[in-house]
Amino acid sequence: TTVHSAKLRVDGIHKYLDHNSFRFDHSFDEESSTEDVYWYTAQPLVRYVCGGGKRGGVCCATVFAYGQTGSGKTFTMNGIQKMVAEDIFSILVDNVLLEEEDESGNGGCSCDNTTISIA
Repeated sequence: TTVHSAKLRVDGIHKYLDHNSFRFDHSFDEESSTEDVYWYTAQPLVRYVCGGGKRGGVCCATVFAYGQTGSGKTFTMNGIQKMVAEDIFSILVDNVLLEEEDESGNGGCSCDNTTISIA
């Protein structure tokens, strides 16, 4: 996508066009749901972090929302946070919590040294 911006030179008299090109993996319109935004933005990051993607020995990812005031960033990010938490705990149940047989033959679960921070 190329954005053409009309600008004034420093002298304040002469006009010119500034051209800036941007690449987007995906764009959203007013019809997009929070689930749509999550699916294309945060969900791949959850898979990355829970799959062991590392930087400096720590698995981490950041979702950054940018847009016009009143465009719904806070509303959308609150929904995304909820979906991230649901997915992380679902992955914990499926992959991290290991069923172990104790001596009595009863099933059990354990999880040691796990820290999850959702801010």
